[in-house]
Amino acid sequence: MITAWFRSGPIGRQITALAVAPIIVLALLLVAIQPLAPTTYESTSFAERTAITIETVVDQVRASDAPGQVAAILDAVSKTGLPVEVVSAAELDGTPQDVVADGDVRNLARGLLPDSLHSVLRDRTRDGALSNVLVAQVNNDTALAFAPALGGPAPLFSDKQLNFMQKALVAILLVMLSSYYAGCLITGPLTRFADAAQSIDRDEGQARPFEEGGSREMRVLATSLNDMRDRLRRMINDRTHMLRAISHDLRTPLTRLRLRAERSVQPDLRIAMLKDIERINDMIEETLTYLSKNVNAEAPVKADLPSLVETVCADFADIGFAVTYEGPGRFAYLCKPRALTRAITNLIDNGTKFAGAVVVRLVVHSDGSVQIFVADDGPGISANLREKVLEPFFKASSARPANGPGGFGLGLSIVNDIVRSHGGSMQLLAGTPSGLTVRIDLPATIDSTATRVELRKTGSQQPLPKFEPVVLWPFAPEYSTASKAATKVLIASNIS
Repeated sequence: MITAWFRSGPIGRQITALAVAPIIVLALLLVAIQPLAPTTYESTSFAERTAITIETVVDQVRASDAPGQVAAILDAVSKTGLPVEVVSAAELDGTPQDVVADGDVRNLARGLLPDSLHSVLRDRTRDGALSNVLVAQVNNDTALAFAPALGGPAPLFSDKQLNFMQKALVAILLVMLSSYYAGCLITGPLTRFADAAQSIDRDEGQARPFEEGGSREMRVLATSLNDMRDRLRRMINDRTHMLRAISHDLRTPLTRLRLRAERSVQPDLRIAMLKDIERINDMIEETLTYLSKNVNAEAPVKADLPSLVETVCADFADIGFAVTYEGPGRFAYLCKPRALTRAITNLIDNGTKFAGAVVVRLVVHSDGSVQIFVADDGPGISANLREKVLEPFFKASSARPANGPGGFGLGLSIVNDIVRSHGGSMQLLAGTPSGLTVRIDLPATIDSTATRVELRKTGSQQPLPKFEPVVLWPFAPEYSTASKAATKVLIASNIS
């Protein structure tokens, strides 16, 4: 688990960990085996301080004349943790005490005292109260008995350990800084590559968006990504040009077919042929619209969104479809009117093919954001196709069978592009007990201000179907003659 977390982490963290971990392990290992080394030096520094204190106290007592001053000196020394008392110089005579341990501070301190200072070790003096003392001569009559702790205070780390750890800490800091710099050299270009990849537009943008600089490996990677971008753009452009050329070239024979069909003397055959020709023409128009990208190139303007939606509903209601609008009467919203009209028209047209009634509801929130619901009471769509219907040229006719004309499956792709060009999103909501509701969420704009909220309905009064959210996207709409005519009327009115 730790290995997987490490491998999936940032490169900078991996470099730092690989550089610092050996140093930390070595430092911990040396600290761990330190108790196995000879411990004499652990008491050396304490013994040195004890020897200096003893020599200083002896010198001060020798230089003191007043008995009260000597008592004050000894009292001050005892408070520092080194008990001391005055004894007779006769304590220096006789056999000295054996050293009780290798780290006996008394013995170490005695070895550090000058030769001129006579001293011996005693387990106890005859007149004094202290035990395990070091007796140092003051004069011919007086001596001082010092009782330092045999092993000295037990520090957590010895001086050598602290010195080693300080050096190791400096080394670790230097390695971490160098590792951080090395990580930045590697992760910096990768981060820029990721940002450039996120900002790449399918049709526009820089020809070579990845910066070809830095180390040799990064330059090679950037060059490869830029070359791949060029190949993909050429492939997409070639496909687009091919489809556009095919669509345009089909217009001429389609026109000849229409003229021949109109001269047919058989009414039933003429109607059937004209219907098929119209269907082919709708497919061509749909393909050209998807490839042109004109819907996204429209400049945003402030428009009365309720009037726009209500007009689309009225056009469908005028030719016999049960389409109802519910929402505010007026609301100024910054949008792309032609593109948004086309999107709503596609969704309503799709609902009229598969359902008996369609309800379009516009909801304006206090923050200026907008929601548009296009609900129908049709058979719905199978769950396994809901994620695929946004793909270009995908037809969901198997999910929502109908007898009406079909297209190439580009209607919902166009709607999705339009919604995204407004910074919005689209979601599928399941109706109860049946049907579908397409929900469009559009963000608030600076110029969006609700002036008056008035519930207005047009056409037949159909209740809004109940719905509950499900995952992702609705059906793929197809154009009909009625929706195409309604779109042309609305576009003409918006232009004027």
